[in-house]
Amino acid sequence: MFIEIASSAAMGSFLLYLKFKNENANNDAEKFQRIAANSGLKIKEGTQTRTIQLLRKTKKAWGTELAYRIPLGLSLDDFEKEKSRFQDGLNNKRGELEFNFKKLKNLKLDRTIISQLKKILSKNKGARKEIEFSYDGVLLVKIYNEPLTNKFLYSDVDRCIGWEVPVGISRNGQIKHDFDKKAHIIVAGTTDFGKSNWVNNAIATLIKNNPSEVEFTLIDLKGGLEFSPYNSLKQLKTPVATNEDEALEALQSAVDQMEITMEKLKKKGFKNVKDAGFKKRHFVIIDEAADIADNKECQELLKDIARKGRAAGLRLIYTTQYPTTETISSQVKRNCIGRLCFVLDTSTASGVVLDQGGAEKLPLIQGRALYKDVKLIEVQTPFISDEEIREVIRPQINIRARKGVRVEENAIKGDTGNSDTLVIEQA
Repeated sequence: MFIEIASSAAMGSFLLYLKFKNENANNDAEKFQRIAANSGLKIKEGTQTRTIQLLRKTKKAWGTELAYRIPLGLSLDDFEKEKSRFQDGLNNKRGELEFNFKKLKNLKLDRTIISQLKKILSKNKGARKEIEFSYDGVLLVKIYNEPLTNKFLYSDVDRCIGWEVPVGISRNGQIKHDFDKKAHIIVAGTTDFGKSNWVNNAIATLIKNNPSEVEFTLIDLKGGLEFSPYNSLKQLKTPVATNEDEALEALQSAVDQMEITMEKLKKKGFKNVKDAGFKKRHFVIIDEAADIADNKECQELLKDIARKGRAAGLRLIYTTQYPTTETISSQVKRNCIGRLCFVLDTSTASGVVLDQGGAEKLPLIQGRALYKDVKLIEVQTPFISDEEIREVIRPQINIRARKGVRVEENAIKGDTGNSDTLVIEQA
């Protein structure tokens, strides 16, 4: 008897779902049209006022997709500028019920069914809708019933191959950056929103996947703390640079290596290291490039790396929390096809990195960023812990002392000058 009642309740819930999912799509379409009109997204032609025209609405598993014809004189950018208005309007407190069909299918037909339904309703009531615009002759509006996740762990990243590193997870799955296809990347964003963590995630992935082929020049102009775990890496070509003079020396060394590689390529008749079958890749990574923006010698070397590095196997990761036309030179920017931008305070700063606004409108969530590929993609970047970094680099350290043993820094060559002698003393 109870099971029959429970089944009836579940069936009733299912019918409610079918009814309200349709009504919800209609409500979203109506709300969107009203918000557009109230935001001034309309064109006057003589005595007539042209507004957006709904062509179709489609219910999806993730929410609703709307297609609109927009009047001549309006563009996708006009709607992007008003994105926050649309999201806030669509998230006004509403009375309609929203059921997720997958959750409905998982209902247990027992005496707890009522509390299960209440839990679903309660969760849906607190959900915040997010929207995404695109244009292919008509304005496409994707309205997602639930926000993009704000937690994506490095341990959940799909396997990367070759010179790929994980960018993050988007609405359509995981995104990767392939440094053999896009040699350089600019990474920008306000401090404490995930920029340095993403760089660490990239370093760890490159070491894990290519321990014998990857080389690094690391420049840490924020006191040297961020890159301190990598000080004794086998893959480090020069010590971690922590000031302008050391940065200049490290960059000069990288450019010298680049010139040698280019000479080898010329002699062998190849245009780049990939065609020549050279396996090694050298990553020049700068954390806080703004600190050498006024150093002309450093800037000239960076321009050389950005212009010629791709062919010679050099890859540049250029990061800053102060993106301006002074801190990111035009030559570096033109050659850095990859862009990853965390939250910034102004649309001007966003424009320097992405060539358009958007980063200033990102939610204040650590790890949330915009990745520029063919179009802007909002992603939640993977979080890598210090322990995960240590686990990756531990086998790659040149000298590892056992607990209770001190290895003297100058003892590699030994007191007698013999390069094979290692002096170890009990601590």
